[in-house]
Amino acid sequence: MSSALFKGAKHAKLYSQFRPYPPRELIETIITYMKEKIKLEPPFCKAIDIGCGSGQSTFVLSQHFKSLLGVDVSEAQIKCAQEIHALPNIEYKVSEGDNLPVLSSSVQLVTLCQSIHWFVPLDNLYKEIRRILIPGGVVAAYGYWIPLPKTDDNKKNSEIYKCVFDYCHEEKLGAYWDKERYIVQNKYTDVNFPFLNQKRVELVNESESSLADYIGYLSTWSSYQKLSREHPDQASELLPEIEERLKEILGSKDTSEKIQLKLHTDYFMLIGHQ
Repeated sequence: MSSALFKGAKHAKLYSQFRPYPPRELIETIITYMKEKIKLEPPFCKAIDIGCGSGQSTFVLSQHFKSLLGVDVSEAQIKCAQEIHALPNIEYKVSEGDNLPVLSSSVQLVTLCQSIHWFVPLDNLYKEIRRILIPGGVVAAYGYWIPLPKTDDNKKNSEIYKCVFDYCHEEKLGAYWDKERYIVQNKYTDVNFPFLNQKRVELVNESESSLADYIGYLSTWSSYQKLSREHPDQASELLPEIEERLKEILGSKDTSEKIQLKLHTDYFMLIGHQ
């Protein structure tokens, strides 16, 4: 896993502020699948969230489990999770995904939220997941593609798409993405997922955000953080440029804090069991 991209305290803080929480519908799909396969009702006993970052997914899952462990290779991310997403039934630890601090056959659910691409090649990860899952235990890998502001004007939507993807994702930052990024871009369609009764889930989540917070989200991208380290002057100009371009497209002269966006986010999940 390319942990260096997420070790900084500043980046971890941005993650905790601006990365989204998994939508309720997605979590409910996992819980329904568990009820069918494990034949129990929540709260379930134990789950582990691998690559938990600052703990958004771990936190949302917590109401369904008596005990939940979030692990990440970044000490800074774990510290943020402990500060912001602490609950009595959640523990956070620094750990590699292929050497988890968990007993064999002790976990009912393993989750990976927007993190499975960091473990390519996946053989060692899958071996460890099989070790810790109980018989019939469930594994769910889910992620999302870039949230996009949507309006009632199709022309504006096309311009927003071009602004975010052509300008910010490809033209300026394309060279700074990690090579495994294609796995997320392809919405896990290329992921080998060797578990039983697997199913693929796709949904679109609608949410609201200020333009200021949306720009904050863009700043959490690993590609932007890499650009910031290698070419700080370029990075300092990039987000203000896209912010002004989005204001122009939206036809607003308000401050970014006052401009409200309707975001559409494509979520996708692979789920199966031991």
